[in-house]
Amino acid sequence: MKRVYFFRHATAMERGTNLPDLERSLVKKGEKEAKAMARHLAERYPVPDLMISSFANRAIETAHVVAKAMGYPAQKILLRDSFYENTAVDSLADEIRRQPDNYRSLLLVGHDPAFSRLAAHFIKGFRETIPKAGVVIADFSIERWADLKARSGRLLEFTSPGRLKEERKHARSDLETQLAQNLNEILSRINKRAADALKDEIHKSARKIAKEFLKARGEGTRAHLDVRPRPAR
Repeated sequence: MKRVYFFRHATAMERGTNLPDLERSLVKKGEKEAKAMARHLAERYPVPDLMISSFANRAIETAHVVAKAMGYPAQKILLRDSFYENTAVDSLADEIRRQPDNYRSLLLVGHDPAFSRLAAHFIKGFRETIPKAGVVIADFSIERWADLKARSGRLLEFTSPGRLKEERKHARSDLETQLAQNLNEILSRINKRAADALKDEIHKSARKIAKEFLKARGEGTRAHLDVRPRPAR
């Protein structure tokens, strides 16, 4: 089994500045995006065996953020000019096929539209556009990189900073609802009238606790949060 991460660089300085395109760096928004995505990957996946990046500053900076979060040695990130503004899918695909077979997973950092086209080439049914700092992860049932074929990948995950933000929002809302229901149920057993009178305060408290809990928890929002009261033993 082989795995490939197609990671588009995070938001960088706009084109048209005095800097050459290669030297455009991440802006603060991009740094936040890269860190959020890096934490997400570090929480769910093992350290990639090899990281390869475009040699554009914005890609290198993104790659370094990801490497730090996942525990990959930054000095071992390979830089490839083929990943810089190369929209030829065949050329990019050949770069992957040339990798040593002792590497089971590759994390590639590059640009669009090249990476969206590359992901669509290798993953059956994938037709999405990868947003900035977005990542597509696919598994391939092969032993050798040279055997990588079109439409042979199984999509494992496609996410982005925007999607993670929505997930956090839903996770907080779900937890808030469960906490409020549980607290109201407990208080109602003691005195329903008093509990009803405090309904607004209960919801406010649940909202605050949910927000602070998820912040302190520091883990992925996809994990199921079951806070239903358990029967006494």
